[in-house]
Amino acid sequence: MHPIDLFDDLPPPPDAVHSAIAPGAILLRGFAREGDAALFHAVEAVICQAPLRHMQTPGGYTMSVATTSCGRLGWVSDSHGYRYSGLDPHSGQPWPTMPCSFLELAQSAAAQAGYADFVPDACLINLTFRLAG
Repeated sequence: MHPIDLFDDLPPPPDAVHSAIAPGAILLRGFAREGDAALFHAVEAVICQAPLRHMQTPGGYTMSVATTSCGRLGWVSDSHGYRYSGLDPHSGQPWPTMPCSFLELAQSAAAQAGYADFVPDACLINLTFRLAG
């Protein structure tokens, strides 16, 4: 894969780094912008260890979104429902370790939102395809 700058056509973030959108919820516009290259490479590394896959819904349908996970837990979906699991259902192995860049971003964002002691245990990676048309 080649990096795509997802932020090229976005206006610069406003002077206010964050804005409250609901009680306990903060929007951090442009917060990950400076680390986007490191995050992209970390995503690639996770995908190499736990490839993207289209999971099944509890109703037996194939999800349109391809997913993978990293961290102590990963998100899974199958005939038994939606849940977090410590093992990748495709490999039977633990999910890849959460990259430091993900961990640092999550903890920094949580601290900005008032959750200074946050320790993430899961990171879900989604890939959607958008057809040009």
